Amino acid sequence: MSHASSPASPPPHTAITPDAWPVWSIRIASLLFPGALIAAVLLQPYADPKLMFLDALAAAEFAPACCRPYFGFVSMLGIMLWVITAAVCLFSALILLCTGARRGTTLFALFAGLFTGWLALDDAFLLHEVILPEFGIPQNVVLATIALFAMGYALVAWRRVMASDPLLFLTAGAALATSMAVDTIFHSLDAHLVYLEDGAKFIGIFCWTTFHVSTMARILLAGETRGAPER
Repeated sequence: MSHASSPASPPPHTAITPDAWPVWSIRIASLLFPGALIAAVLLQPYADPKLMFLDALAAAEFAPACCRPYFGFVSMLGIMLWVITAAVCLFSALILLCTGARRGTTLFALFAGLFTGWLALDDAFLLHEVILPEFGIPQNVVLATIALFAMGYALVAWRRVMASDPLLFLTAGAALATSMAVDTIFHSLDAHLVYLEDGAKFIGIFCWTTFHVSTMARILLAGETRGAPER
């Protein structure tokens, strides 16, 4: 008596879990990629690296001839990373809100997106350097306010940071703080100070992006959209 052969079952789908994210590889990439790009900008022989680091508007004002497409190259990449991070965090917050995730997790994603979005606007439109000082608000006051908001965000989000990758978060904060300190103390267009300020800033932004994107991925993949308890 013959038996009908059962149809072959499809191969099992291998789910991506939070444990699949290699923490050290993310940390290494977060330093290697921006470091390699900065080195390439400094070593290339075709354009003044300083004009590629400065904001496009500042580069246009400083350059002997205006304008070139590479003006503000590193700065524009940094703005793109800010925007990517803000978009990922805000979209994650929307998913978490719609799926009934824990309130603390949703607020973490929301505050991360809003704060990063403000940093993107500040960078893109030179709010602390040009716009707000024209309204009588000194640049150092704006920078101090941003620093206070950053510390407040770190205090509010410390549980999530500790559960994700505190070393990467601290690296981002240290690099951005270095950039802000150089800008505040020297406020100079000396080439070496520009490289230090904007190089540290780009590394900080890159680490900020990889931390938040990988953290949001861990949150969503860990099932916290279903209200699972936070780790």
